[in-house]
Amino acid sequence: MQNKTKIEKALLAPSAYKLQIEVLNKFAAGDITKNRLIMQHIPKTSLTTQLFLAAKKGTPIVTFGRKNKPGIMILAGVHGNEYPAQIAAVKLINRLAVEELNVTVRVIPFAIPFSTERSLRSWKGQDPNRTANLYGTPTNNILAYSKRNRVKYLGDFHSTRPGGYPGKLSVLCSEIPCLLSFQMADFIEKETKSTLLSFTKAGSIYPGALEDVFNLAGIPAVTGESMSPHGTVMPGSVNASLEQMYAFLKFHKVLKKAPEAT
Repeated sequence: MQNKTKIEKALLAPSAYKLQIEVLNKFAAGDITKNRLIMQHIPKTSLTTQLFLAAKKGTPIVTFGRKNKPGIMILAGVHGNEYPAQIAAVKLINRLAVEELNVTVRVIPFAIPFSTERSLRSWKGQDPNRTANLYGTPTNNILAYSKRNRVKYLGDFHSTRPGGYPGKLSVLCSEIPCLLSFQMADFIEKETKSTLLSFTKAGSIYPGALEDVFNLAGIPAVTGESMSPHGTVMPGSVNASLEQMYAFLKFHKVLKKAPEAT
């Protein structure tokens, strides 16, 4: 109850609690409440409702701390049919709302609300995690936003289906041009049960992947993958994603205690 009260106050006085919600990609708006499985698993708070309202206008971006200061970004929902990371991101936002942070943190729970509403993997016939290098795409606009707002590190979180790639709980990274990408992933591997998958050079395999495009832009980035068939929420997958997010934040000394399992 105390945490819920703090969240209510954060909504009433965002400047005091340093919580702000803005919208990007207005062409990608969607109604998350129409996604039954996501609605079954997210925390029912006023802050969550605000996220849904923002998603109806575009990509919601929640900022904790001072907007004009460099910070880190956690992202979910590049693929609308990958639910665990999106649910975990909503839970994380509700957790961060009651924390006092000394680092600016931006969280995007639904990168493409239109796709999440409809459980779509593609955007206009293309994989949005292969087009982050193309001007005007939802993921490229997230990169542009990050550059403008001095995002220094990115954690992009997904879920992988059994038999797909990588097909297991894992964290992906590269060593060139940002060695810190590998160092962040190595830390997440040690903090979680994730398998480390490292590529020598960013963009060598997936030139339009969001993680790779960020690394090539000089913003160290990693990709976290929990395990769940597309369009489902496999038991344990949300907590696995949340643990990866927490490890990413812990690397940057944002949180001292792990989020509670739910």
